[in-house]
Amino acid sequence: MSRLIEIQPASQDLSTDLTVAVGDVLQFAASGGHVREGAAVEIVGIFVVSVLGTDGRVLTPAGPPNAVLFHAGKPGRAAIDVVIGDPWRSSVSRIVTVVVEP
Repeated sequence: MSRLIEIQPASQDLSTDLTVAVGDVLQFAASGGHVREGAAVEIVGIFVVSVLGTDGRVLTPAGPPNAVLFHAGKPGRAAIDVVIGDPWRSSVSRIVTVVVEP
């Protein structure tokens, strides 16, 4: 079974290599990101986390994006960039190597 793996880069010490399985989805609490190299991982998108209100409407906070999703599609390695912090003022980029196992 595939996993949704939540990662808080601002509060967690990310190691150089993150090992996951094919089919896993990585959800970073971040304002941006992209795949630097490799084809084992692809970016799904950059999002603003929202919730469903009691009246059935979607409630979205004002502010920058706060979630980036990557999908581990096939075995191999990929280097991804994850941007944390305010993208207009004080962002920090972290490079994470993702190892995708079968």
